[in-house]
Amino acid sequence: MVLNSQRRIEADKWTTILCPKMETRLWENAEAGRTWAVRRSSCTVFEVFADYSVMIDLGQRKCSCRLWQIDGFPCTHAVAAILAKKDSVYDYVECYYSSDFFRKAYESPIFPIPDIGKGLGSNSSAAGVMLPPITKRPAGRPPTKRIKAFSEGTRPLKCSRCSVAGHNRKTCKAVI
Repeated sequence: MVLNSQRRIEADKWTTILCPKMETRLWENAEAGRTWAVRRSSCTVFEVFADYSVMIDLGQRKCSCRLWQIDGFPCTHAVAAILAKKDSVYDYVECYYSSDFFRKAYESPIFPIPDIGKGLGSNSSAAGVMLPPITKRPAGRPPTKRIKAFSEGTRPLKCSRCSVAGHNRKTCKAVI
């Protein structure tokens, strides 16, 4: 409840389109890809030459490094291609990274749950509180033998001397 309130107050101070951490990450990606060569293949497909060649499809929001598909946030290659196309980078970021989405997640309050022990008085049944049943421990020593399940059957006896089922070695009447 306290965390929800703190995050709501913190989010009201934000002036950026994305959450501050994501805004920082976006501009770090833009700065890292600023010197890379970007070649256009079609209106949405680009090839970015970083240390190696990477293909970006802005229409399907895919990059061959696969970072964009994993978290829905444009990777460094994608940001370089978006800036080369002169589009807004914010149009290619998933909506759940936006400040508005964060604010909506924390806008509904969490109501406190009152303490049950307070205000009960002597008439607890009138307050709507169900108390546990009064139980008494049964007399005698607690059982130590395991109760077998219904599916567990007993193993038939088998004589170790004559290998016949139905009796054991002690009661065997076979000739030695």
